[in-house]
Amino acid sequence: MKNCLLPLVIAIIATNAGASCGSAFCSANTNWDTQGLSSAEGLRLDLRYSYAKADRLRAGSSRITPEAPSGSDEEIENMRTINQVLNLEADYAINPSWNISLGLPLLMRDHAHTFDSSISGPFPQEAKFTELGDIRVIGRYRLDAAGHHFQGRGIRIGLKLPTGAIDKTMTPQDPTGDPTNPSLAHPLDRASQPGSGSTDVILGAYCFDSAPGSDWGWFVSGQVQAAILTRDNFRPGTELNFDLGAHYGLGPSLTALLQVNAQHRERDSGSNANPASGGYSLNLSPGLSYALRPETQVYGLVQIALKQYANSDPASAGSGQLTAPWSLAVGISHRY
Repeated sequence: MKNCLLPLVIAIIATNAGASCGSAFCSANTNWDTQGLSSAEGLRLDLRYSYAKADRLRAGSSRITPEAPSGSDEEIENMRTINQVLNLEADYAINPSWNISLGLPLLMRDHAHTFDSSISGPFPQEAKFTELGDIRVIGRYRLDAAGHHFQGRGIRIGLKLPTGAIDKTMTPQDPTGDPTNPSLAHPLDRASQPGSGSTDVILGAYCFDSAPGSDWGWFVSGQVQAAILTRDNFRPGTELNFDLGAHYGLGPSLTALLQVNAQHRERDSGSNANPASGGYSLNLSPGLSYALRPETQVYGLVQIALKQYANSDPASAGSGQLTAPWSLAVGISHRY
């Protein structure tokens, strides 16, 4: 365990971490090479689908009831946000020490709420899209490149690029908008857009271990993501993730998976940010992995929320965020 402390401290000290519409997703860790479940040799492709339905309004750690319409000309988050992500990750080993990976996410989001219009009365609004999100490029450096495949530690460093759109709008249009421009649409919350509009730095560390010949193995991983370049008066909150997991071989091809995933995110900031953003969560993620062939595995995990805390708007007592009580991830990974 002491060999894991250095890379994990590097990840944790890099952060100063102390969507109202709900941009929840399954945060289970599927970086198999950092868990000791995949060889670092050659090219590996991983295709993962995740699903989360955020339909529970929460302020702090408590569920709250949406406010009744009162002609406030504001959104009432009383419906849902369905988040689906299809992520393709290509990982290539440059040498025994360095790997580089490219993540391409396709976001399928369906958000609906009630707009509390003082002119036309309350009416439902919706935003639906299938769009490319923000691409990630991450390098992994193994600190013990000459070590055994069943034991390892290393660091991850990379960038999230502003490739996703930030201009999605709600339909129908907001009748209470600028009277000089009646075609002006009501913008979708910035935290729920396909992209954040920011360039983020990613820094993480990991450690895994399993005794030779043992059916048991474990891993620990930490990662921080923080915006370094922003645009359009929006800065996403710094995000810190910590994962602790174990796996157990049930047979030659079947492996049981279990993870505890913790996430903390600061409030978004800027004039286009929603003050009701950020918070933290603690999740339990059981799952299974099955090897179709030595180089191909399919997997699935269900993530269950143990604890959720959603920041509310300090200036609005009835504000909150839509949260998802559970989510799932399924995928297939192949090594060439």
